[in-house]
Amino acid sequence: MAKTLPTCQIILAGLCHRMKYNPLLRVAVLLILLLVYCEWLHYYIVLLHCTWPRLEGNNQIGWTHPSTDMKVMFLADTHLLGNKEGHWFDRLRREWQMQRAFQTSMFLHQPDIVFVLGDLLDEGKWCDDEEFLNHVERFNTMFSVPSGTQRHVVVGNHDVGFHYMMTAHKSQRFTEAFQSPTVGMLHINGVTFVFINSMAMEGDGCSLCAEASQSLNLISQQLKCAKEGFKAKGCDKYEPFQYSRPILLQHFPLFRQSDANCSTEDAAPAQEKTVAFKSKHDTLSQQATAQLFKLLDPQLVIGAHIHHGCYRIHDNGVPEWTVASFSWRNKQNPSFLMARISSKEHKIHLCQMPSERTVILIYIAGGLCIVMNLCLSFRANKQRKTR
Repeated sequence: MAKTLPTCQIILAGLCHRMKYNPLLRVAVLLILLLVYCEWLHYYIVLLHCTWPRLEGNNQIGWTHPSTDMKVMFLADTHLLGNKEGHWFDRLRREWQMQRAFQTSMFLHQPDIVFVLGDLLDEGKWCDDEEFLNHVERFNTMFSVPSGTQRHVVVGNHDVGFHYMMTAHKSQRFTEAFQSPTVGMLHINGVTFVFINSMAMEGDGCSLCAEASQSLNLISQQLKCAKEGFKAKGCDKYEPFQYSRPILLQHFPLFRQSDANCSTEDAAPAQEKTVAFKSKHDTLSQQATAQLFKLLDPQLVIGAHIHHGCYRIHDNGVPEWTVASFSWRNKQNPSFLMARISSKEHKIHLCQMPSERTVILIYIAGGLCIVMNLCLSFRANKQRKTR
């Protein structure tokens, strides 16, 4: 180490000396530093401001369930571009941005669980099996998680198509690729999560809809048995688990007229908030929403799909979060949710990612400074030669 340090100092001193008298070398170094900041360091600086919320129970005397206090990250609508609608440079740029934001968040915040709420792919509804597997491989590379973190995925309409486009084959290949059933229930540290395929909630009796309805009824029965301690008749056929009101995860938001009452930092622009939503296309139908409330009695609902964020409380007191898109292609200031969840309570913080407008302005300002530096250097050199 004693020999390495002087060598490094000599190299650095030599580089600085050459930069002093070589404007082009200086410009090259400054451009590299600008690129490193905008494409790497800036993500750390912005995402470092995001923090995990603190559960109120942690401050109470007699709190005895620290093991169930989980750090959970929710994101959605990554829309990995395909070959039909995505330009190669757009794809390269957006995927780099999302990968840097996600991997930086993994390093800084180390969540216990990551939920991706649908529309992982942009053209999953169109692509053949070979292209689909290519998309899956890219997604798994970009959104890989460390060994101590679980990752779970919910299906979206761009992954398998809206109800009228969805087929058993598309649904099955997504399920197999991401271990994401049409309807499923997951128990982690005493907390119950229920996943649903929003496109299978059409209520028209199609085979996938019938399967989803049957699975929801089964989950509803299991939740009732858990609530009663598995003492009721017929409950002995189920694997026992600790009851907690479930957290419902899906791609579509529950039914609402518009985003008029949404006021989160990542909400839709003012001119879009009053645009009426189309039932079964932008949100679940009123009938499907009422059915989910009746069967599951959730403590919290989290959806996505509309690319803008929202927080609202339903008439029955159930809170619902809508997660904005994780992609800069869909939103100038993407975001995700950071939640603390236990078997007794939950709390959620919104985390906004780097603004693309800010990054562009940094590039412009840095570029102008470099050009000015180059012009001043050439002017100084010219003056020295004329003396």
